[in-house]
Amino acid sequence: MKSSETFINAEPGEAGVAEVVNGSCTEMSGTKQHAAQFMAARDSRNRRISGLCTRNGRFYAVLWVDRGDGRKTVRRFPLMDDQGEPIRTLTAAKDALDTMRVSRRENTLPAPGHKPAFDTFADAYLEMAATKAKRSGTQENETQALVRWRAHLAGVRIDKIATPLLKTYTELRLRGGKLGSKIFAPASGRTVNLDLVALRNVLKAAVEAGHMRDLPKFPRVKTSPPARRQLISPTEFETLLARCMTIKPDGEPLTKNGEQLRDFLRVLAFTGCREQEGLRLRWAHVDFTRRRIFVGAAEDFTASAMTIGTGGTTKNLGSRTVDFNAQLENLLLEMHARRAPDSAWLFPSPQRGEKDIPSRTLRESFKAVRAAAGLPSVGFHDLRHLFCSFCVMAGIDFLTIAGWLGHKDGGILIGKVYGHLLDEHRQKMAAKLTIGVASLPAGGE
Repeated sequence: MKSSETFINAEPGEAGVAEVVNGSCTEMSGTKQHAAQFMAARDSRNRRISGLCTRNGRFYAVLWVDRGDGRKTVRRFPLMDDQGEPIRTLTAAKDALDTMRVSRRENTLPAPGHKPAFDTFADAYLEMAATKAKRSGTQENETQALVRWRAHLAGVRIDKIATPLLKTYTELRLRGGKLGSKIFAPASGRTVNLDLVALRNVLKAAVEAGHMRDLPKFPRVKTSPPARRQLISPTEFETLLARCMTIKPDGEPLTKNGEQLRDFLRVLAFTGCREQEGLRLRWAHVDFTRRRIFVGAAEDFTASAMTIGTGGTTKNLGSRTVDFNAQLENLLLEMHARRAPDSAWLFPSPQRGEKDIPSRTLRESFKAVRAAAGLPSVGFHDLRHLFCSFCVMAGIDFLTIAGWLGHKDGGILIGKVYGHLLDEHRQKMAAKLTIGVASLPAGGE
């Protein structure tokens, strides 16, 4: 009877290096061995093949690799073909071994250690500090997307997620179909791209955790450009403001918080704030002395002569300053004169009780007002566009407008979206232009 023998992993330059793995690569003779044990791979002349062993008809590469701490250890790597199926022929195994040795030299071998299933790592990702630091809305959207990915990748190891799996999911979502136990209607390209972003975030975390070497190639999903929206006109805006204070035939107001809604609509139109940015404004963020308001500042921030830092609570996790225009200044002075004495917020919650909290939403009141105004498709964000369009038509430079809106591109987006509004302004400017030479008579004579 032969005992478990030493497997020699003797590559060029590594001759004489031996691996003893507690009988994990053995020859079967005499005594019956366990069916799942590793055996030294042999050629047709019964000679051992350096760097290869087999188990259950499958081939494995045996290589010395860096453990990451400056020392080396021996590891076995299952050899797979281009379709991801186990290699079971000696010729293919030799070719795959050569490829894997190249990968070792280029440091692109599969990451070591046991890899968790996708659903297990997705749970860990949602509990990571970096994930918890994201906005609550972003966390909720990622959680919902990962529920769908779990249904598609159930039981798949995190390091086995490849492009074909992503393409299958993408096609299913675009045409609609069953994921897990739920049937989904066809989704837009933008929605599918958001799902892919959520998965990419998880896989990036897996790379950082050492479970993957590289990200798979993500499919590209074409998205239709948003439909061109007609800007709300000043007349329509005035109509909305008037409907906020409408009294119904029974003597009841159209909405109980009509005055607050009217103030809110004007603040959005005069500052370019987004909906949630406007609701989080505090009186401590208003600087009447220097005629400015801080948008996205933290709750404990107080306007002062000098400010430093860039952190904040806006969409891009920053804060910005909007300088007073005449309408904004007059509105804030008016609101300040009749502000609630027991609240620090510009738009306090009517149901705040003893706890000072801002209004969470004014959408239900806005639905009633815009229906009464005959403008059912107008949204809060249209007032941000109203602000920006009038800034452009007033001839204000794009860099200044971008600063007021919180854009980080220096005004590029503003030029793309609102550049067509400048025709009349350009013509007026051209009428003022003289080159410094005498004007030619009419007809060029």
